[in-house]
Amino acid sequence: MYHPAAPQDQNNPLHLPIYECWFCATQWIGFSGILFHLEDGRCVKKDRIRTLAFECPEYGFYGNRLRDANPFFCFKCGAQFPQISHLFHHVEHTPSCSYLLNNSECLGALRNFYIEYYECPGSDFIHY
Repeated sequence: MYHPAAPQDQNNPLHLPIYECWFCATQWIGFSGILFHLEDGRCVKKDRIRTLAFECPEYGFYGNRLRDANPFFCFKCGAQFPQISHLFHHVEHTPSCSYLLNNSECLGALRNFYIEYYECPGSDFIHY
């Protein structure tokens, strides 16, 4: 599932971890990359990634269900986003906000929640 980034990878200058999709074995740079892929609805039901984000106990630190257009926000800087993948992309590329990816912080907890959920996939998988 997780692979360390190659040290001299020109496609990954920030040396973000590489994640493999649980369903189709494609690889993605950073957790935002795999979330973009899953939000597209090709491997899991459309909008499932969004609804799962609000099932994590820490959702109050990164999401507000009452905002329709931009329900996700950065706890550090307040920037708002329409999709959770956009929020992860923001913190992966913004040094002052990247601490939110630590395991003890809200987005680290959400990442671990997604990983734990999809390590044992259930009915979310789209069968072709």
